[in-house]
Amino acid sequence: MSSHPQHAGRAFNPAKVAIPRLDRRGDEPPRKQPKIKPDRVPRACMGCRAKKIRCNGVQPACKTCSDNATHCVYASSRKDRLKTATEHNEDMMQLLRSLRNSVGESDRDKIDDILSQVANDVGDAASTLQRSPDKFRSVDEEGEANVSATVGTNEDLDNMNEDIMSSEQSRATGYVGKNSEVQWLRQLHYETDAGSHDPSASQGPYGPPGTSDRASEERAEALRQRQTHNSTYQQHTSMFNFNLDDEAVDMDFMVDPLALPTIDIANRLVRCYIDNVHNSVPILPKKAFTNEFFHHYASIAQETPHMLSQKWQAMLNLVFAIGAVYSHLTEADWRGDERDHFVYYSRAWALSLKDPWWFSHPDLQQTQITGLLAIYYLAIGHTNRSWVVIGMAVRSGFGLGLHVRNEDRTATFVKKEVLARTWWGLYTLEMLLSVITGRPSVGIESYCSVSLPLPISDDEFEETRIQALFGTWARPTTTKEPVSLGGSSEPPPTGSIRDPSNSGTYLTSTVKLVEISQRVLTEIYSPGVKRESWKQVQQTISEILEQLESWASSLPPGLSVTPHQHGGGDHVMTYERNNLKVFYHSTKILTTRPCICRLDRRIPNQSKSSNDSNEKTAAICVTSAKAITALLPDALLPENIATERYRIYETFPWWAVVHYIMQSLAILMLELSHEASSRDEQSDTMTALKKLVRWLRTLRGNNGMARRAHSIVLDILKKMAARIPIDIADLLAEDQTEPAYADDTQAQSNLFTQGHVTDEFLGHYNASQQFPDYLPTGSYPPRGNPVLHMLNSPIPNLLITEFDQYNPLPFGNGEVFMGQLDYGEPQAGSSGMDGASGDGRNT
Repeated sequence: MSSHPQHAGRAFNPAKVAIPRLDRRGDEPPRKQPKIKPDRVPRACMGCRAKKIRCNGVQPACKTCSDNATHCVYASSRKDRLKTATEHNEDMMQLLRSLRNSVGESDRDKIDDILSQVANDVGDAASTLQRSPDKFRSVDEEGEANVSATVGTNEDLDNMNEDIMSSEQSRATGYVGKNSEVQWLRQLHYETDAGSHDPSASQGPYGPPGTSDRASEERAEALRQRQTHNSTYQQHTSMFNFNLDDEAVDMDFMVDPLALPTIDIANRLVRCYIDNVHNSVPILPKKAFTNEFFHHYASIAQETPHMLSQKWQAMLNLVFAIGAVYSHLTEADWRGDERDHFVYYSRAWALSLKDPWWFSHPDLQQTQITGLLAIYYLAIGHTNRSWVVIGMAVRSGFGLGLHVRNEDRTATFVKKEVLARTWWGLYTLEMLLSVITGRPSVGIESYCSVSLPLPISDDEFEETRIQALFGTWARPTTTKEPVSLGGSSEPPPTGSIRDPSNSGTYLTSTVKLVEISQRVLTEIYSPGVKRESWKQVQQTISEILEQLESWASSLPPGLSVTPHQHGGGDHVMTYERNNLKVFYHSTKILTTRPCICRLDRRIPNQSKSSNDSNEKTAAICVTSAKAITALLPDALLPENIATERYRIYETFPWWAVVHYIMQSLAILMLELSHEASSRDEQSDTMTALKKLVRWLRTLRGNNGMARRAHSIVLDILKKMAARIPIDIADLLAEDQTEPAYADDTQAQSNLFTQGHVTDEFLGHYNASQQFPDYLPTGSYPPRGNPVLHMLNSPIPNLLITEFDQYNPLPFGNGEVFMGQLDYGEPQAGSSGMDGASGDGRNT
């Protein structure tokens, strides 16, 4: 056995022995490195791999592909492919989220299911990879996509934080939703109080979007944390309600229900209604109603009995009542006693109170009575009652099929048009009240197929004219359906978007705008919006704003809401054009209101584009509030208040003047409270705010709602002035110079005060003495409170309790109004109303 160490190392030895490294001799050549084939590349192209030939790996094209003039593609590594697939999945998830609001409910649920299945997997993969620098950051990095829509000012949409049934006043106010300016004032008052103690009181937390149980639990937990963190007590909504629902509306049955005002007063009252209400809310057929009105008075003057249903006389008295309210607000020289509208209202109540209303099947006259009653309640400030009654009217319209297209072969063209306008009048009024009260609407667009109004005036309602102009025209049945022709190769003379300005085009324009408002309530203020992300709400707001601009650009020139579109010189529809301007800017305010808050403090990791969008949307909201302010007359001086005060009722929808003023005021006050604007912008906002406050002070002399609203606004401004640098010394000084009221929150103007009213206040014809057998015996309830009579009845009204003594609802039966009236020319001797057309304004 050799003793050389090298050989010794190969010998078997159970014990491992460390062998020292041998020193290399200097003449020994260097050890050769492993040979690498020169044609070996890290990755071959897809073409060479498919052909199984050598690839030289040159990029962007290898030698083989270049020689063969074929496309050379190199496959990415496995890690790169995973990264790319993850990025594509995130992009597709983001696309599905953006499309979610544009599809139906069933497709929306499918999208939610898909997102819930893949969101976690994609999120886990994305967390292990770094996104490419040339891509937008992921959804997980965009804070606006990961926070619920309640982060905006429409927070807590799905809950109520007060006991509405705790007092008579809170019951009179009822539930008020987040889209009402009453809630905005309440929130402003709360934030002002909370901000003085804790500047971070409204900074969250807020839960995530989504439909899963986990997302719902996280939102509920976020709400509990906010409530725990914000210890400031939030006062009842009724404390900020400037409506007059808590005031009594008694029916005084000492009046003679068949008594009538003199023809001069009656003519003026009907003129007030026709000129200032009918075009916006065409519940009654104008020509038929005025013809029957003059025929009735002519029969009284000639002592020839002209029998009319009690319901028609009830409608006439409600028209008188509405006209009387307008005459007092505008301080017309011919106006009667300040409580005369209560007399007309009591007569209408007595005439229509025959059977309990829930036993009666709907008929057209009952529907018209409830619609007129809703207008009257709204005009005197009883918004809650008005909302209840208009809901009854719309449901009666559903019961009569007014909401669907009329294909009755026995119905005339005039009758179909009148019925269609009656429906759309009720529809628009119900939506206005839903906006004011913040409550859901029952007039849902998808349920309606009734034709839109024809582009003609009520004065042109003649069978031959309508048949000649529109007999072969396939009229649109929804606002989204384009106008088309059926059986005619030529377009109708007045069938384009450039129709002349008249009551038909005005009502159609109003309906289209109302349906945009309905979308706002559904997609921004409904409780289900809490499941959406703030990013989705931003997209919805952007789409609605585009829809509003499209609506504005489609208006006829005489009804345009933008100065550059209005051709000027058309003064026929000035009042209606001003109404559309107010509706337009009010809808903009409603749409953009959720951005009037410090979203930059509420949304963590918010992207710059989202923050810019919030600021732009908030600026649109403030601009719209200032636009409404600009519509009001300027320079109200003490010496001309008495003569200029009525001008606001010629500019604004007079039955909701205070609503629009307070809506704009709330926005301007919120903007100031956040201190987010520049000094110049703040000065401009303060100027507009003071103008609105001064108009409230001007109107409070004969408007109980304005009086309450002025008191509420001043109280909040005083709190704001103690916390932020705003100067309201001039407003306070001016308020001291006006006559003081003992209790502004409970004060009642003479116009809206219910006293003991009887016929002695009014000059009238006593129709019951001329026609003593006209009214059937036993058709009146006992004198006194009708509700107490019902409570003692063998069949009591299940919807009326001892707490609802001032909420009249019952109506009786009667013949259908449409079937009784002739739509021909006015009878001889009564061709018009004082010889004037219905386009004038009566003050």
